[in-house]
Amino acid sequence: MFKKTVVASAAAALFALVGSVHAQQTDDYTVQVVAGTVGFDQIQPFMAEQLKLWDKYKVKVKLTAGNYQRSNQILSIGEFDVGYDQIANSIRYNSAGIDNTIVAPSSVNCSMIVSAPAVKSWSDLKGKRVGISTKFDVQYLTLTHYILPRFGLSPTDVQLIPVASPEAATALLTGNVGAVFTFAPYGVFAVEKGAHALLPADQLIDKKDIASGMLRNSMIMSKKFIKEHPELAKRMVWAHMDAVNIMRKDPSVGIQTILHYQPNLDPGLLKKASQNCGWVYDEVPKVWIDTLIKWMKEDNLLRKPVKYEDVAYPDLAKSYPGYPGYEKIK
Repeated sequence: MFKKTVVASAAAALFALVGSVHAQQTDDYTVQVVAGTVGFDQIQPFMAEQLKLWDKYKVKVKLTAGNYQRSNQILSIGEFDVGYDQIANSIRYNSAGIDNTIVAPSSVNCSMIVSAPAVKSWSDLKGKRVGISTKFDVQYLTLTHYILPRFGLSPTDVQLIPVASPEAATALLTGNVGAVFTFAPYGVFAVEKGAHALLPADQLIDKKDIASGMLRNSMIMSKKFIKEHPELAKRMVWAHMDAVNIMRKDPSVGIQTILHYQPNLDPGLLKKASQNCGWVYDEVPKVWIDTLIKWMKEDNLLRKPVKYEDVAYPDLAKSYPGYPGYEKIK
């Protein structure tokens, strides 16, 4: 009897060990990741590649990145597992039936409104042209629904025109536009050249009005990927959150990552620009997603009604155990 008990106990222990090892193994699937150009808003996949975070999580990844136009095309048709995109785009695609859900945050604010040297106040902008990157993106929605009304203007009081962020300084200093809503590092560069910081990054949102910063981009996943590869999905989000935590503690790591992919950028300018970016959120605030949905509904941008639970799945980010997550995989 004693011998049988020992054998049974040994077998049970072996089964438990095999089960534990199996639980830690990931499948051999290669995760398809899509991102735009390297920058503070979408820096996490580039950091994961450079710092070999995906390797530490034992996940195989194919990264398609470097071109916003191409990445937007792929994301708009749902041909991805993991992506990085504007939150407003993700909400709109979801409303149109494209499989995606918001799973983790990127940087907050990381943008500023800069004006021509002669524009010293918001009232000076009336009747002038204001540059935006893309119509109906997060910055456009924030500008037209919140910032302009907050300072006594309406979208009809100004002329909104497209201005590429790298061209912001030239457009401002030549008098082509009165102001530009641009993102890092181009706003900082424009100020260095003589433009006026009309609304700095840390003043974009008054927390008394909206209890959130302005988050432009997020990590998204297809729901199909999460369902079919839950362990891989968790590890991808944890790797993303590792990168977020690194940026909180040492933004210079992110700056070096950007310079690896874009060596012609000015390191000093990137350092100054990084001070306009926050990394304070562990998930995209519900109030921010709800606010964007409200604004998009008012602009008739949604094909069908959606709510927070339809477009966001924060559970994977909530499961993150803290940096470094790869040491805590079970």
